[in-house]
Amino acid sequence: MREMDNVVIDSSVLLSYKEGDLSAKKLIHDAIDESIVISVSAYSLFVLSKSNSFDRKSEIGFLSLLKFINSISLTVDMAMKAGYFYRSASLDTNPYGQVDLFNLSDPNLDLIEDSVTCALAQNMGCPVISTRNNLLKDIDIEWIMLEEL
Repeated sequence: MREMDNVVIDSSVLLSYKEGDLSAKKLIHDAIDESIVISVSAYSLFVLSKSNSFDRKSEIGFLSLLKFINSISLTVDMAMKAGYFYRSASLDTNPYGQVDLFNLSDPNLDLIEDSVTCALAQNMGCPVISTRNNLLKDIDIEWIMLEEL
């Protein structure tokens, strides 16, 4: 595993953990062992909890797990930065650049989460770990695929 002290993850890593992915399990267990500090945005937790595979049993399990992961709420600065990232990346498909974080029919839900995650990572000065490719192409944030760990 790469040497990292502090990382931001998105909902895809937590879903992979739930599905039994070994890399996700190792990463989360490293946080439990305090070998690494993992942070996740409150928005990524919303994305996780609205997924079809998330039930009451999952909720109880993740509430215990989240004691070892920092949950970060959006500050005004991070929200504005995330909106800027989203607007910059979506001008071709969304000419008004409007973001509706809770519109479940939005075709750009991954882009919204990537924008929030990148804003958080930039604010914290650390890389992002995800199972998805970063949809933000011109952002100077280190984006690490989970399987690369």
